Amino acid sequence: MDEWAWLVVLILAFPVMAVVALVLTLRQRARLHALEARMATLEAALAGAPAAARMPGAEAPPAAHALSARADIKDVKDAEDIEEPEPNPGSISGPALDPRGRAPRRPLAVLGRLGRLRAHLGGLEEKIGARWTVWVGGLALALGGVFLVRFAVEQNLIGPAGRIGLGLALAAALLAAGEALRRLDRRQGLPEHAPAGMPQVPGLLTAVGTMTAFGSLYAAYDTYHLITPPLAFALLGLTAIGTLLAALLHGPALAALGFAGAAVTPRLISTDTPDAWGVALLIMVVGAAALAVARIRLWRWFALLAVAGTAGWGFILLVFTIPQAVPAAGALALALLALTAVLLTPGHLLGPPGGDRPDPMSTYGAALALAVAALAASEGQAAPMPFAVFLVVVFGALLLAWRAEAATFAALAAAVAAPVILTAWVFPPDADSALAPAGPMAGIVPEPARLSVGAFALYGFGMALVLATVGLAGARRAQRGLAGLGWAATAATGPLLLLIAAYGRLTALDRSLPFAALALALAALFTAAAEWLSRLRRPAPAAALAAGGVVGLALALAFALEKGWLTVGLALATLGVAWVSTLRPLPGLRPLSAGLGLVVLARVGWEPTIAGADLGTTPVFNWLLWGYGLPTLAFAGAARLLAPAGDDWSRRTLESLALVFAVLLAALEVRHLAHGGDMETPVTSLFETGLLASLYGAYAIGLERLAGVTGRTFYRLFSNLMATLAALCALAALLTENPFVTGENVGGPVFNDLLLAYGLPAGLALLYAAGLPAERVRLRLVAGGLALVLALAYATFEVSRLFQGPVLDPERIGATEWYAYSATWLAFGIALLGLALWRGSRTLRLASAAVMMATVLKVFVSDMADLEGVLRALSFIGLGIVLVAMGWLYQRLLARNGGHGDTA
Repeated sequence: MDEWAWLVVLILAFPVMAVVALVLTLRQRARLHALEARMATLEAALAGAPAAARMPGAEAPPAAHALSARADIKDVKDAEDIEEPEPNPGSISGPALDPRGRAPRRPLAVLGRLGRLRAHLGGLEEKIGARWTVWVGGLALALGGVFLVRFAVEQNLIGPAGRIGLGLALAAALLAAGEALRRLDRRQGLPEHAPAGMPQVPGLLTAVGTMTAFGSLYAAYDTYHLITPPLAFALLGLTAIGTLLAALLHGPALAALGFAGAAVTPRLISTDTPDAWGVALLIMVVGAAALAVARIRLWRWFALLAVAGTAGWGFILLVFTIPQAVPAAGALALALLALTAVLLTPGHLLGPPGGDRPDPMSTYGAALALAVAALAASEGQAAPMPFAVFLVVVFGALLLAWRAEAATFAALAAAVAAPVILTAWVFPPDADSALAPAGPMAGIVPEPARLSVGAFALYGFGMALVLATVGLAGARRAQRGLAGLGWAATAATGPLLLLIAAYGRLTALDRSLPFAALALALAALFTAAAEWLSRLRRPAPAAALAAGGVVGLALALAFALEKGWLTVGLALATLGVAWVSTLRPLPGLRPLSAGLGLVVLARVGWEPTIAGADLGTTPVFNWLLWGYGLPTLAFAGAARLLAPAGDDWSRRTLESLALVFAVLLAALEVRHLAHGGDMETPVTSLFETGLLASLYGAYAIGLERLAGVTGRTFYRLFSNLMATLAALCALAALLTENPFVTGENVGGPVFNDLLLAYGLPAGLALLYAAGLPAERVRLRLVAGGLALVLALAYATFEVSRLFQGPVLDPERIGATEWYAYSATWLAFGIALLGLALWRGSRTLRLASAAVMMATVLKVFVSDMADLEGVLRALSFIGLGIVLVAMGWLYQRLLARNGGHGDTA
């Protein structure tokens, strides 16, 4: 068969597959009709129809057909469950037997089986005729087009232009076929969209046509270079926009496909001279089309996708620093805010219905527009044009929030974005600057626009005044609590963030009494406003402003004092908000107190030392004590104040923060002490690791006792965490910080690092195990085992310290020292046995036996080979005496208990 025959076969494959699918469907439908007739006959027989209706070949009465048409498959299945009376073999009226002696089938059972068969065949018909044929047909179309083009290319029948032309022709044919089928379905009164799970034939053809057109145009640009980048960009963009518009007729899947194609178009088309304005214009048009489609169809998910894609391209333009990216991104921000106001805000202009409560969709669009505008102004170094665009977006968001209650929280987004511009403000060079003034070479290197300090202060004061005024007016006007809360949060958040941003730029976080006075003035203003709104019975806005007053007071303290007092001030604000909640139980104050505590935790995560690296060398009494000690007390006090009103997540959060800061204080003070104030050193020591293990162990014991007294599992959880940290530090002391490995100086003969790293943690582990409840057997065994290992390690290292001095070296272990290890282990085992007999503890006896077994193994395996002369003899003599003595003690114990040891 030659190539042309194969081509003919490929072309004929499509109608052949369609005919085969149609024949299969008709066959199944004919069988179903026959089964329906039989079921109608049986139903009529059960209903007492005339005998003629039950004769073979007789037509069922109309009532039977009506019954069959109305019958539900579930009712047919339930018919199987109807019990019939058992036939009496001796009765003349019983059912007659067939020639083989079997009773005939019960009509209801037959009807149930037929019903199941009908349902199965109906589902099969749906799968084959309505689903599989559509998907297989679409796949066959795509594969046929690919094979056809591949054949033509391999045979060199058509050139590049012809291939692209055929692809576009096929795309046009598919799009036309999809539209024709859609109109045909509508004329015949069929539903506009297919049922759930059913492929939509017109939409499928349109999607395949769109993908074909998109691929053909991109191949014309990238593979064959038949069109220029600008033309390819325009054609691909128009294809994507057309797909979005077609989604109004063909459903959401096509909308997602069109928007995805438009979003990737700028990345597909590469050029030596990228045009940010061209990209911005395309994204504006596509975003407007997508949001219009989402508004008409009320597809909220598609609106979210369109807003994210539009803002995402604004960020991409700025991040990749494309020429003219700053003004283009600013234009995108303006367009996005306008589209949000026109199409996304419920109850406003062309927005969806509603608008009687704050809506997250409008806040989402306005917030992303503000973010793009703020980043553009920052990248433009607050030059006049980006700065003006940013101001337009901020005031536009405030106006939108004022006009539409659904967009109330867009004002809060504006309050958060307003301080960003202060971080990018460019000041004139100082008079004492080392930079040379502009001369004949001026203008060769671009310089940022210089803005005066006066303009900086004017913007800060002006924006704070606008946000405070509009926020208070909105809180006074709002009729609903949530809207009033949004406006009050705007009035408090905007000025406070502007003050913090200005303080950071102008003072380098140093002490500043003028800024402290401004913070104190804001605190007084917010407190008075909170009292005013409280008298007007606006509890939610009053709570937000009261919290703002407390934060302003904390900032005043932080600005007036030095170093890391900002963190301390925020922690004290947590305590202040908790105190205000006891005087004015306004909604939201308790969560706000916990939220401020989390802000302090985030600040500590950013700068663990709080006041920088220069903490001095004074142990304990340094900035760590104030930076962590005062927040610990503040969080504990706040939790105590919140306790009478209930044990909610706010109180538990504050309690957790108090515990965490207490642990951090101890851990950082240990590091400061171990390294002489150098907090950034990468090394650790046995002293630091051992002291941390002891500290964490002490915390674990205290929290376990507290959990037992209060009955709160909350404390037990932290106790387990501290015990885990203590165990990890102890294992690190045994492995990585082992003095035989590191060779560091361990200190004096008795009071040394060995006592801190092994002896003290062993005792704490034993106390922790003893304080655990009886039902936590496994944890008690683990803690006791760790105590045993640490105590034995301490005894062994102490022997080495007595023989070798403060620096331990495994190469210097002599015969006498090696023998002393065995003697020490024997003494340790005897001490354990004595303690076990005193306490009546079987666990301690087993521990003693384990130590003695290890000693015996060491003597017979190691001492026999390494020791010589009198040391070898003394080793075995001593071991024998100890073993005999222990055996005698065990015999006395068993005799006293009647042949059985105790079980303690």
